[in-house]
Amino acid sequence: MDIEGDGAVKRVDVLNEDMTSALFKLAWPAVLSMLFQTLYNITDAFWLGKLGKLEISAPTIAWPAIFLVLSLGGGITVASLALVAQYTGKGNDELARKAAGQALSVTFSFAIIVGIIGGFYSKEFLLLLKIPSEMIPYTRSYMSTIFFGTPLAFGLFAVSSIFTGWGDAVTPMKLTAFSVLFNAVLDPLMIFGIGFPALGVFGAALATVISRGIVLFYALYLLFSDKKGFGLRLKDLIPSKGMISKILKVGLPSSFGNSITSLAFLIIIAMISRYGSVATAAVGVGNRVTSIATMFSFGLAQATSTMVGQYLGAGENAKAYKVVWKSSAWNMLVVGAICTLTFVFGREVTMVFINEPDVLLEGIRYFRIVSLSVPFFATFNIFDAALRGAGHTVLSMFINISRLWVIRIPLIHYFGASMGTTGIWYAMLISNLLIAAVSAVIILSKTWLRRVI
Repeated sequence: MDIEGDGAVKRVDVLNEDMTSALFKLAWPAVLSMLFQTLYNITDAFWLGKLGKLEISAPTIAWPAIFLVLSLGGGITVASLALVAQYTGKGNDELARKAAGQALSVTFSFAIIVGIIGGFYSKEFLLLLKIPSEMIPYTRSYMSTIFFGTPLAFGLFAVSSIFTGWGDAVTPMKLTAFSVLFNAVLDPLMIFGIGFPALGVFGAALATVISRGIVLFYALYLLFSDKKGFGLRLKDLIPSKGMISKILKVGLPSSFGNSITSLAFLIIIAMISRYGSVATAAVGVGNRVTSIATMFSFGLAQATSTMVGQYLGAGENAKAYKVVWKSSAWNMLVVGAICTLTFVFGREVTMVFINEPDVLLEGIRYFRIVSLSVPFFATFNIFDAALRGAGHTVLSMFINISRLWVIRIPLIHYFGASMGTTGIWYAMLISNLLIAAVSAVIILSKTWLRRVI
């Protein structure tokens, strides 16, 4: 595994490059990273779909619960990106390294605790959510395995955030690519028992954990060896009360907001699962395809977060504001084109994953309704990333909580009761449109244009 190339530092000089050029230099590797990350779940869904509806439903139900726990520590990676970006923009490399080291220490400590708790209490999570009994064995097997691998996932995310905040989006992209490649090879082998015992759903989760573990160790080598120019040192890991306090101040609101958001998604999936395995399978396919459709926006969002952080660190507020709208315009153009295809070819897209007539009909309904709102949801992601890059995670937290708890869950309950699964898809559409409008007003207010360092 060699991602070092010729040893040159592939870092984007945000402050001195043309804005559009810098945006796309940071965005394209982030887009590929999101594609590779999405392929984790798509690979699992593709192979598990060959086993049946119950098997393909396992990761669909499990991942919101997994994200609930992962998001508790995810705020630390948000803080590391924001602080590393702003210290880099300010020209203080010493504090940028210090922030990165402290973020790593906090991340690993937290991940070990939540991974153990989540791994041992997966069944209790599912029983609490009243998941149908026939789905529990498969979902528990998948969920507990992923939970026990939490430190590996957290570590890889943290290292990627550090490199991204510094201005190097290529290295995280390559790391993710290798991780997905390993997973793609191991998945069918472990699921169907080619050279291994046939492990089914457990094999899909185990392949993901092993893949991330292999790449994490290499990522840490790159970070500490100075091969990429960042040069983290062991002394940067020694606890610093002031820096940890700053990381927690920025990270905890994001962690809390993400966890509450993930809990909402978990409840939403539980609500949908009560309509049966057909609805669960349809939303599972829909979520994965939506992830593909919005990966361009997530790449732009990550690039926007980095650029906002560095611009604010350098005191260039006007550029921080401008880059958000430039990124949003490109997002609407590209994601809108992709969602036009999912609107028209919903049946064919669903068939790629599972070819059961009842699921195909539900998939068509899903894509005909939800596709209309996805470009607006994708734009919301860019607005939210700007707030996070600026370090204003409290505001981001309130917006994300409102999107699901105040808007989507009540609408799903109301429309689902009167219209069935069609009503659920309309609830998703409405919530995406409303939150995009609210977040646009906040960005227009410019009240977020202040740095946190």
